[in-house]
Amino acid sequence: MLVAALVLLVLSLGLPWWSETLTASGPSAATSSQSYSPISGVAGTCSPACSSLAGNPPLSPFQGTKSFGSVGLNETGALYAGILGVVIIGIASVVIALVASFVGPIRSRLRASAVLAAIVASVLACGLLASLQPLTYRTDHLAWLSDHGAWTVAPSPETSFWGSCAPGPSSGICASGWSVSWGPGPGWYLIAAAALVLMAIVLVPVLRARRSRSSAGSTEKKDDAVDTTDVSAGNAR
Repeated sequence: MLVAALVLLVLSLGLPWWSETLTASGPSAATSSQSYSPISGVAGTCSPACSSLAGNPPLSPFQGTKSFGSVGLNETGALYAGILGVVIIGIASVVIALVASFVGPIRSRLRASAVLAAIVASVLACGLLASLQPLTYRTDHLAWLSDHGAWTVAPSPETSFWGSCAPGPSSGICASGWSVSWGPGPGWYLIAAAALVLMAIVLVPVLRARRSRSSAGSTEKKDDAVDTTDVSAGNAR
């Protein structure tokens, strides 16, 4: 299971942790999306050609991959760099746990400590991204927000880690006529899955030990009952 957790954490580094998609229907049907990855940066796609969408979507569309800084997402880039460090700590902890499983007289204690550190790192990475992504999003898009109104009156990437909104009378990103959806990417889910696997490594032996003690206690009670019955029968004779 340690190997599975390690694979999940490593794979998460190369996949998007968060994404948003803007869609317009009708005669001017178009789609623009951006996904955020800790290593590659921001990957953008648009259909039809990005040049035909210029000035229409709330956020500037582009095709290809760019660094966070090159598209004005400095705060988001700093957040992802910090969380990347946390995930790397988790990966290192899992590697230490794997090595400790085979080497050294204190391997069980070292392994337990390393697994605990990996759990903390994984949970912390997921929690930090979910709680801070909306804040950095707002900071990076402050200029756009000042021109188009705050989004706090309705679901938006500024107020929540995941969600969606449809064009309507309310102010905000969807008021411009685009349906918008946003939320965690596959990389974030892999980190969460790794955290669950690591928790299982800790909890499964504990539950098994409790079940074994419970079974042993039940057996002892049955043996005591049998002994008492035998004594009673002997006294009756």
